[in-house]
Amino acid sequence: MLTQKQLADAGLIIPAQTESYKAAARASSVVYQMPCYCFCDRNHGHTSLRSCFESGHGANCGTCMQEALYSYRQSKKGWSAKMIREGIVRGDFKMLDLQNPEPVK
Repeated sequence: MLTQKQLADAGLIIPAQTESYKAAARASSVVYQMPCYCFCDRNHGHTSLRSCFESGHGANCGTCMQEALYSYRQSKKGWSAKMIREGIVRGDFKMLDLQNPEPVK
């Protein structure tokens, strides 16, 4: 998982980028169980949504950022990994606003 310093050093400082990496780090055990709907498994060999945040890929993909923020938010609400995955499959993550992401605590 890239750190906030690694992101800053790479010039990846847009709030959606930094907050999605925080979300992926804080909900790592949940994000590890999620599929990624940008289909990076086909092109980059990723095995889960967590894989997207082990490099700069997640910072340059709106789908990955939305899914990470969605997974984090729903896990904080007490949702199980199964419930979050079902929400991702339904496309619920697409409703997250990357222009104004909620801060990850």
